[in-house]
Amino acid sequence: MMNFTMPRATALAFALLAPLAAHADCTPAIASEDLVEGPALHLSINPTNPPQQFVDEKGQLQGLNVDLAAELGKRMCLDVKLVRMDFPAMIPAMNAGRIDGLNTGMFWTEERSKLMWTVPYSEQSISVVVSARSDATLASEDDLAGKTVAVEINSYQMNWLKKQSEDLVAAGKKEINIRGFQTASNVVAALRAGQVDNALLVDSVGRDLVARGEVKEILTGLGKTRTTMAFRNKTVADAIVKAFDEMQDDGTYKALFDKWQLSPLPEGERVAIAGTGPQQ
Repeated sequence: MMNFTMPRATALAFALLAPLAAHADCTPAIASEDLVEGPALHLSINPTNPPQQFVDEKGQLQGLNVDLAAELGKRMCLDVKLVRMDFPAMIPAMNAGRIDGLNTGMFWTEERSKLMWTVPYSEQSISVVVSARSDATLASEDDLAGKTVAVEINSYQMNWLKKQSEDLVAAGKKEINIRGFQTASNVVAALRAGQVDNALLVDSVGRDLVARGEVKEILTGLGKTRTTMAFRNKTVADAIVKAFDEMQDDGTYKALFDKWQLSPLPEGERVAIAGTGPQQ
């Protein structure tokens, strides 16, 4: 069994976690009028993807994105309140003015960068995993033809899988039978229950489960791209970039990625807004 909890949420019902306190003896980098509920920064998080974000055995929120939020809040002199919800509810919640941004390791895409102010801050890829008891192997992603694959809905990895299936069909091969689930934990549960042949996961989640002995990784490094935070307000995004810039300069950025054994941006690449942002 996974040792992290998996709370469910909808766009209308989500839990507010304890704020990550900022220092009181400084001036906030973002004015209250630029926040949905100043003087705090409200960011969504889906704590079901260790080591990016998860709930430990003591019920405490842990992971890279939690540490990044705390460090950003300290540098911007703001309390950061992490709002727990499933990924499909996040963008609607931000558009409705319930949160200031997303802090959940979302994959960056050009389409998403036109809907909100995206700030890529790391790199990740996709892994294919099977049950720990399975002897199955795949030579390449083309071997997914005809297989039943579990994947998280409304995700970069689902879109990648759909495109892969379309390419296979165009090449005269069988399509992939795609089974969508609400969270990564649901994806793994379906795999363990024998409902699917394979599961598609963010590579860091796959590696964590491999280390626990819960799955075997049979392909990795697929669809490599950047992961991003995202914000409804450019003023907020600009302040986040400035804080990241300081973290990259003083080594805090690299130290946090080393702590959680995740991949930062390539050496020499700076955190910055990517894409056009929302166009009126």
